[in-house]
Amino acid sequence: WAFLTIGILLGGWWSYEVLGWSGVWAWDPVENASLLPWLTGTAYIHSVLVQERRGMLRVWNISLLIATFALTILGTFLTRSGVLSSVHSFSPGSAGGYLLGFFAIVVVVSLGLIAWRGDRLRAPGVIDSPISREGAFFANNVVFTLFAFVVLLGTIFPLVVEALQDRQTVVGAPYFDRLSMPIGLVLLFLMAMAPVLPWRKASGELLRERLFWPAWCGAAALGTAVFVGATGWAPLVAFGLAGFAAGAAGRQLVLATRRQGWRGLVGRANGGMVVHLGVIVVAVALAASNSYSHSATLNVQTNEPVSWGGHTFELQQITETVDDRARVVKADVLLDGDRVYQPALTKYLQFGQDIGTPSVRTSWNKDVYLTLEQGARAGESSATIRVFVKPLVVWLWIGGAIMAIGTLLAAFPSGRRRRPTDPVSAPVTSSAEPLPAAESGSERRAESAPESEEELSGV
Repeated sequence: WAFLTIGILLGGWWSYEVLGWSGVWAWDPVENASLLPWLTGTAYIHSVLVQERRGMLRVWNISLLIATFALTILGTFLTRSGVLSSVHSFSPGSAGGYLLGFFAIVVVVSLGLIAWRGDRLRAPGVIDSPISREGAFFANNVVFTLFAFVVLLGTIFPLVVEALQDRQTVVGAPYFDRLSMPIGLVLLFLMAMAPVLPWRKASGELLRERLFWPAWCGAAALGTAVFVGATGWAPLVAFGLAGFAAGAAGRQLVLATRRQGWRGLVGRANGGMVVHLGVIVVAVALAASNSYSHSATLNVQTNEPVSWGGHTFELQQITETVDDRARVVKADVLLDGDRVYQPALTKYLQFGQDIGTPSVRTSWNKDVYLTLEQGARAGESSATIRVFVKPLVVWLWIGGAIMAIGTLLAAFPSGRRRRPTDPVSAPVTSSAEPLPAAESGSERRAESAPESEEELSGV
């Protein structure tokens, strides 16, 4: 999961820094192929906690593992077969049929094994209340699965249409953006609620106590966003929920470090809270950069600064270099009288195709992104550039680094003893024995007692 997360973030960075379209994620088929197993794998990471704590969701967890592996094979097929066009695709090879056959075998055999041996996995437990940690994790899984279905449908729909109707069709970014936005907001809400909820059920008093500081953090984030001029209901809701979720994760980490010192940050669950903070930073950066970016096409000339968007642009010179492979045209643009940036166009002689290379000024609050338009010639005194101003882009990469650090912390053992789960070697009947009195009593005491180390860690 960690390496896939890092790979997705590096792919977004490459798309932003190299391709010259100023974006990080285009819902390209190959991008989606990497996202699908990440979504189901993330769902499993959360739902397996319910299995460990309550012995529930065993069949579901195995199904998520199968789906994650199968989607990895499907993604490899989409990437290597050439059935979908993508700037990320490898050259088409002969392995596509074998990969598709292997995908079918994995799905059929796995489903057959579940149908055959599923009676040995099913547990009699039920979710006592939707307002509980297991209830939040179950809702989390439903939303992640829905997200994966939306992405999968949009990715393979052109293939289905072409196979059934012999015509080309495209599912573009508007479909994915329209459906992923509300799903992302729901996930932010669940990310805030799950860490503070107890197992089994929560009383109103307990919820008021545990949600006090997260709610204030959410209100403060929303108020700050409005104060600095943010508009639009979707980004404002995202900022408020991000503050709410950050308050919940921060609360867990503060309580853990008070109890264990800095070692409270180590371990799967508390490391997971650090991962949550990284996800929140990424979510805020995506909401800001997608909602508040603006752009313009400018004609810049030597010794004549052009003002736009609070910045000045002045052409210094246009240079050209030629070798056996390509002709590269660069425009030296002085930005805000401070530093020269060099957006470029590269024409590969073998293919006759112009490829733009952007030049980006990055700061803590926004990026100024420059690309060179067609038609620039060496020695000329003017050039046409495309300028994008995108807020908070650098926080995408900072959030990704926080996620990586949290994953590393989660990989180390916390030093706590975990309660083993019930054995699953025999079929579970409907007349399963109730919990022993001592265990039932301890569960009842845990519901009303202050937060234990288990509650703080989320397991």
